[in-house]
Amino acid sequence: MKRILGIPEFEKSMWKEWLLEALGSNLISAFLHGDCLMPGFNPFKQNWEMSFILKDNSPESLEPLQGLLKSAAKTGVSFGFFFTKESIEQSKDTFPLEFLHIANRHACILGEDPLPNFTIDLQALRLQCERELRGQLIQIRRQFVYMKQGKTLLDFFLDTERQVLPLFYGVYFLNHKIYPESHDTVYEEYPFLKIQPPTRDEKEVTKRAHDYILALTQTVNTIDSMEIQ
Repeated sequence: MKRILGIPEFEKSMWKEWLLEALGSNLISAFLHGDCLMPGFNPFKQNWEMSFILKDNSPESLEPLQGLLKSAAKTGVSFGFFFTKESIEQSKDTFPLEFLHIANRHACILGEDPLPNFTIDLQALRLQCERELRGQLIQIRRQFVYMKQGKTLLDFFLDTERQVLPLFYGVYFLNHKIYPESHDTVYEEYPFLKIQPPTRDEKEVTKRAHDYILALTQTVNTIDSMEIQ
């Protein structure tokens, strides 16, 4: 048993058989999503995230999946979320960005396509993007203070990119009502997000960090003032 290196390999693997044996008729959908479907994913170092839509997601119904944890670890799979159709309806206006990502970037392994005909509350999406970006700004300013104590400029931007870039997929959607095709699509709209070549010039390092924080702050304020139609 070895790590799965590409989505087509799931078809040749034992995963469908394992899931049917573990979940049976309780399974509505098993699908991949998240970072594993984004540019830059490395299946040698990162896991495929697999989530589920079930008829029943009670603890008792999930226990059979515990028997698959060793196989999951060996094939490079991590279990993510365990939804029911009811829980999705109850949560989609609370976590619209997460469901926007799933609806537009997933690979179905078994069962129904997740979130068909998904619609999103744009006002709820605006609020989530604003709230989470303001929270990131609090952390980013702290990271900036510590940047000169062992943290390099590259560390600073890599740390912030992992947290901020997924949020800008939502910001892009608010502006265009279209889910971005890739990171490059987001970078074209918000070039300050793209990591620049490294430099040893301390003044340039500080300037780049200043410009990044300023641009991010201005974007958050713009989101705050958006009028959603």
